[in-house]
Amino acid sequence: MYSAVVEMIQWLTDLGYEAYSYPPKDGTSFVTIERTGGSVADMVDHPTLAIQVWEAYEDVAEVICLEIRNLLLTGDTPRGFYRVEAESMYPWYDEETRCPRYQLVINATTQLTV
Repeated sequence: MYSAVVEMIQWLTDLGYEAYSYPPKDGTSFVTIERTGGSVADMVDHPTLAIQVWEAYEDVAEVICLEIRNLLLTGDTPRGFYRVEAESMYPWYDEETRCPRYQLVINATTQLTV
């Protein structure tokens, strides 16, 4: 089975980021990936993914988010990703953890199966 979330986490990890599908209990510098929507048509997956960069400082989170966005748009993409479009990017302060974060929302075209 192919998972765009799993592939994105692996790609980010290979680039040196700490990436997860859910925030770890300890840590202030990491990236989380979650699928927030999308569609499947003609055996092709079109996921919408939220990439959240959590950092101690908002400006650092923004820079990392910009780096990830630029890599996705101009560099090698995760395995199975054929097209990436950045939909939005914005700060999102987390009241519960009091940790600044930036969120990048992308729409992608990926394979459906391995």
